[in-house]
Amino acid sequence: MTIVNTQAGAQILAQFLDGQVKRLVDNVSAIHQSNRPRVSSLYAIYSAIIEDAISIRLLCENGRTNQAYIVSRALLERVTNFCFLQLCTDAEFSDYVDYSLNKAGRSLDRWIEANGQNKARIALNGGDFELPPEISAAIAKFTSQRGREKTRWTNVSLPDRAAVIEAKLGNTGLFMSLLTIYADASEALHGTLYGAAFHLGTYEASPPHDQASLDRHRYQTLSALYLMAGGSIDTLFVLLASLGDGPFDAVTHASTKSFKESSIATGLADAKEK
Repeated sequence: MTIVNTQAGAQILAQFLDGQVKRLVDNVSAIHQSNRPRVSSLYAIYSAIIEDAISIRLLCENGRTNQAYIVSRALLERVTNFCFLQLCTDAEFSDYVDYSLNKAGRSLDRWIEANGQNKARIALNGGDFELPPEISAAIAKFTSQRGREKTRWTNVSLPDRAAVIEAKLGNTGLFMSLLTIYADASEALHGTLYGAAFHLGTYEASPPHDQASLDRHRYQTLSALYLMAGGSIDTLFVLLASLGDGPFDAVTHASTKSFKESSIATGLADAKEK
């Protein structure tokens, strides 16, 4: 029997996520100083994952569950990208880096159109400037033959990126995290009515109907967010260890051990399971 819909269960998983945050912070230098270029060059993404995890805890602790879903989506996509980029082709990795150069260049002269008219524009020096060659090349790479901006760095979908990671590591839980968080968080971002109220259980088959059932739903939601965030970070550590970097062996062992202990303590896993 699980206790994830209780305050005690949510607290156990909150402590698990707190531990994961500490492990991330303790290994910042190992990422920054890694002798693997693909690891060290994604230091900013690793740092953003730390910020996401801390934000999830703060938002959940202060009753901002809807916003916590939005940040959870960002964390999941960042973890998935970081891991995928360690396994992808050189061309795909280059596209990822060049996409940001492309966005940086475009940010210097951008506008919004509505009904065929420019409604707002922000441009450096009124648009009269010259870009460095590498940024011009990146913009050209992400411009279609019709002259339109390509708004994705890859045609590999997020689930397919997760599949590449699972092919390397085995079952990671990324798909369940994407299934339970990504779509709902997207609705919240897009301003729909569903996105404003789903986290309250409003659209479930048996919505909360009194304070007790609302509390159970709240604790179960908090537990899910903590578990998905902490589990995704565990996937990140496992992937780093799989690359053969010795510094990540110990933190991966500690992360996976804590993940298992928290799952057992909340009744999500059996103590006899390996």
